[in-house]
Amino acid sequence: MEVTRQRFRKLDGIIDDLHDTFKSWESDGALSPQLDPDTIQLMKLAVHEWIANLVQHADFEGRDPDITLEVFPNDRSLRCVIHDNSTGFEPSRHLLRRMRELEPLPERGMGLLMLNAATEYFEYSRSKNGPHKLEFSVSSDLDPWLNIPF
Repeated sequence: MEVTRQRFRKLDGIIDDLHDTFKSWESDGALSPQLDPDTIQLMKLAVHEWIANLVQHADFEGRDPDITLEVFPNDRSLRCVIHDNSTGFEPSRHLLRRMRELEPLPERGMGLLMLNAATEYFEYSRSKNGPHKLEFSVSSDLDPWLNIPF
């Protein structure tokens, strides 16, 4: 399978554009037929949460946003890479804080926890002058309930 790629250059309407991209990929058969629907849903959830966090919290320092999503289907798994030109942040620090301070049934602030629970791994790389990169994978073999950090 080939890499599937989409570039976003505006934050206004990006969530709708993202969902339209997912629908297009599914109808075009761009995602591996060996993937079960739950794996595809986990990928969509993880990407949605990251993009929503960019919309709500990212600082682009007055630059036009430049966000690229790449999905690499591989048999029963998907590897996703999201590049963006924001100023970046430290997700591991925020994730640890959320895990320590988690309140019962919170209304907000669950994005990184859901990303952690839905993925086999995720890594975030900050760059001094280039784009920042989030990379994660989801698999048909992963039970997300076993990855919840509670």
